[in-house]
This record gives sequence, structure tokens and C-alpha cells, in this order.
Amino acid sequence: MISFGIHRFMFYRGRRLYGLVIEAISRPGVLADVTRIIADRGLDITYCSTKIVKAEERGMILLFLDFTESDAEPDELVECLRSLEFIERVEVIRPTFEGFIADMVTFPLTINSSRAVIMDENILRGLFLGFRERLGSGGEAMLYHLGLEAGRNRAEYVDRMAVKIGIEGLRERIEIVSGVFRSLGYGIMELLDLREEPPYVNIRLHSSIECELGRGAGRPFSQFLRGAIAGFTSVLFDRDMFALEKRCIAQGDPYCEFEVTPR
Repeated sequence: MISFGIHRFMFYRGRRLYGLVIEAISRPGVLADVTRIIADRGLDITYCSTKIVKAEERGMILLFLDFTESDAEPDELVECLRSLEFIERVEVIRPTFEGFIADMVTFPLTINSSRAVIMDENILRGLFLGFRERLGSGGEAMLYHLGLEAGRNRAEYVDRMAVKIGIEGLRERIEIVSGVFRSLGYGIMELLDLREEPPYVNIRLHSSIECELGRGAGRPFSQFLRGAIAGFTSVLFDRDMFALEKRCIAQGDPYCEFEVTPR
């Protein structure tokens, strides 16, 4: 598997870091022209992210740059970029401290058109483990119901978008949910079995973030993601579904596996 980093901030000791937020007309070659100007000044691009939009509309580019080994200055680079006909705005992100930079220009963070926050492993450990330690079985029940509502809401959105692109089959809609599930970092979903009547789904989940944090528990550990699976299948089948975790990496299995049946 290949991991992909989303860098909204960066620690880089001893380096002279700056960022740029560039707003430009979206057309082929824009990113290439921007990165060429940066490369000509001997600058290292430590992170680059773009916002995809329709052609001829505005697009965004976020860059973190390392100026340590270059004589170039951020303000001079900005003026050069602003001279390009397709560039509408360039704003500098200046380091808070030497060796630390964060995107202090753009806000809020969005996924598609919905506002989002990023919760990394350090925060999720507090959610998935701390909840259990402090509230016991009550905390596990709360995690399940949080996941259930999250799964429902996610599936309702995905379902609407699937219909817009002409996807209506149950298997295909589950595959789209699986793609969203993986792209957001929850785990890699594998559909083993699907029956429409009576409703039944058998799902294998590889590298579950929740159960990886619970390794060594000696029992099935998934509550939030088990609830999410029940939630999204409830929407797709249009009836209340229940997910049972039959195998789990937290109890030494090579993957997690869920059977989903009507409640």
C-alpha cells in the first residue's frame, strides 16, 4: 500500500519555510508554469495541494516551500507569479517560528463542498480508546451510535451523488461507499457477499484505523466503524441493519470481518 500525507502544517528543524496560496484561472498548464518558476529559483517544494475546479473557473494551489538553500526571497517570487496572466491572487504564508509553518490563510477546510476537520491518530486514540477507558460499556455504546449516524449521513450524501452520475445498482453504490471509506482513511473495504432479499452483506475490512489502535484487546474491538457500516447499509437497503464483527485484528485476526443483517 502507498500512504499519502495531507500536510496542513509542518515541522522542519533548521529550515526556512514559507507557504503560498495561489488563486488562478483553471486551465491546462497552470500548475506546470507555477512549479517551473519555483524550480528556476532552486526552491524545494515540500508540499503541494490543488483544488480541482471546472475549466476556466478559479482554482487554488497551496504550496509549502523550503528557501534554505536558495537566494530567492518570497516577495520576489510572489511578484513574478502575479505577472502571469492566469494568476489572480498570491498570498504568502509566513512561518510562525523557524522550522514550523501552518496554513494560516485558507479556512475552513472542506471536502467537496462540506466543511471538514482532520483527526489524526493522536486524536483518534483519545476518541476510540479514551472513551472506552472512562465510560466502559456505555462509552462503547456511544461510539457505536455515533458511527451509526455518521454512516447514515455519509451514505445519504453518496447516494444522492451516485444518482446524479447515473449509478443506481446496490452493488455499485456499495462500491462507491467503499471508495469514499478508503479515500478518507478509515480502512480498505472488501465486499465478500451481497444479497438483496433477505438483505445480507459480508464485508472484510483491512487496516481498520479503529481496530489497529485497539490491537491486543483480545476481542472484537470495532464500535464506531461497525456502527458506520450498519448506518450506510441501512440507507442503501432502506431498512434498519445491524453489523456484527466476526473477526478482528484487535484479537489477532489478519483482518476485520462484518456480517450485516436486518435488525
